[in-house]
Amino acid sequence: MRRLAVIIISLFLFVPGLVAQVDSTKLAELDSRLERYFSILEAEDSGTKITECDALIEAATDPFLRQRIALKIYDHYLNSKLMGDEAVAIHLTDKWFSTGEVSMESDKALLDAKLFADFNRQSLLGMPAPEVKLQNPFGEEVSIPSKLRFQVLYFFDTDCAKCKLETVLLRDMLDDRDYPVDVAAIYVGRDEENWKKWRGSSFVVKKGNTRVNHLWDPDDQSDYQLKYGVTVTPRMFLVDPDGFIVGRGLDTGSLARLLDIYLEDGTYKYGREESSVLLDKVFSVYGAKVDSSDVMDVASILSERTLSKGDTSGFKHMEGDLLYYLATKRGEGFKEGTRLFVKDYILSKPEIWNTPDDSLAVVGMASMFDGLLSKAPVGSKIPKTPIKGWNKLRRKGGFFLFSSQGCPVCAAEASAAELLHLAYLPVEMESLEKESPELAREMLDFFDLSSLPYIIQVGKKGVIKRRYLSLSEHLLFLSEKD
Repeated sequence: MRRLAVIIISLFLFVPGLVAQVDSTKLAELDSRLERYFSILEAEDSGTKITECDALIEAATDPFLRQRIALKIYDHYLNSKLMGDEAVAIHLTDKWFSTGEVSMESDKALLDAKLFADFNRQSLLGMPAPEVKLQNPFGEEVSIPSKLRFQVLYFFDTDCAKCKLETVLLRDMLDDRDYPVDVAAIYVGRDEENWKKWRGSSFVVKKGNTRVNHLWDPDDQSDYQLKYGVTVTPRMFLVDPDGFIVGRGLDTGSLARLLDIYLEDGTYKYGREESSVLLDKVFSVYGAKVDSSDVMDVASILSERTLSKGDTSGFKHMEGDLLYYLATKRGEGFKEGTRLFVKDYILSKPEIWNTPDDSLAVVGMASMFDGLLSKAPVGSKIPKTPIKGWNKLRRKGGFFLFSSQGCPVCAAEASAAELLHLAYLPVEMESLEKESPELAREMLDFFDLSSLPYIIQVGKKGVIKRRYLSLSEHLLFLSEKD
């Protein structure tokens, strides 16, 4: 995907004489292309978005267009509803605006951007939650985050109208759901008497699994305002047991959705629709034809975002979702990529996938795929059989098409083989089972026939060259190319 989004814009930027004739129509076209650009980048992590945005700004050599693009990008990510996007806005402030490389609309706008960056850079999504030492109602020192369970950090003021509403919503939700979480209810005010009344009436959670700790900083010594960007209230974060921020800028509804993902029934739910939609977007940047290196690239990016930063639970959730996603995919690239993926990111890491839930939900599936995908690997030889035409094609080389009765996809693949004038042999498994059950079992043992059609290409002497092919897709590619 690298530079794909930049190309979309640069085709517009480098039109001869464009700068001299910029008008509202041209700017509207630029803005439209930028919206497409944001859409392409939507599924990427903040690091990739930063790299791509820097490249785009650098590509605009004219000062007016560079400013227009940089400000448009800044406004988009500053106001984005996607958690984590604010990291892009902070980066742009540090690299482009604060250094004077690109001017903002005014000195006040630059000051606002710097303040936003300074008050948010320590508490971005995926970062370790900053340690803050506060006091409980008895004057005892308490540090957050706790790093024992998932912890909600709720900053509020008793005189804040929005806080009063959010407090009621949060209290009722926690009482209704009974999540096994810790809640740090952090009072940002100074009126101890009001705080005492609030603790006794407004925020009493009665369910046993949810533990509430009431905290404050009466002497302003913790610097929580800067560390967590508490310039307004209410302000809410979710921190995982490893101490990483997994939710920021939350309201009660979004907090509940996150906790449902992580804690419902005590286990993470792999293969959710949201994760499949996200991975569809991720793989779409590789184009219509995904190969095994693309699968490993995605797995590597997920690992860099989680495991390399010490976020073990995030690693398991993301790589587990990828496994469930790959389980639904056909085709050579996805299948060969899955074979490499399960070996490198699941089966080779027993110290990470070490719980009964891991074994049941992830490791077992990975082992099953490893067994299936290890059958008849590329470079091995297919056996000789008494099937008519088999040994001749095995000797000369060609395609073997394993199919099932009444399978429309199988019929389409056979038609594609004919149209492409390929040397191929159809092997219909139901017929083979009736004619020779023992031979059918041998085929099932040797090849991965868990999903049909299954097509392999062999060279001379039966050496397997490629597996999990789609001849119909290749035919479609050739027709589009013509």
